[in-house]
Amino acid sequence: MSDLFNSLEWNKKIEVLRTMKGWTQEKASEECFTGQKNYWQWEAGKVYPRKNSRIAIAKAFGVKENEIFS
Repeated sequence: MSDLFNSLEWNKKIEVLRTMKGWTQEKASEECFTGQKNYWQWEAGKVYPRKNSRIAIAKAFGVKENEIFS
């Protein structure tokens, strides 16, 4: 990943990754096995995902967990 991406907060990283995939928040929430409201809270930085959710997020976006949640 680029230095610019790495400098982002974790919640902005998932927003960028979702946008790159062309997904809506609803589609991203399905891919991450959560509800749309919960996904929105993650992207807004209001809630930090639990370990299982962090794994699901990384898998959905095809990156390593530590590339998002460092």
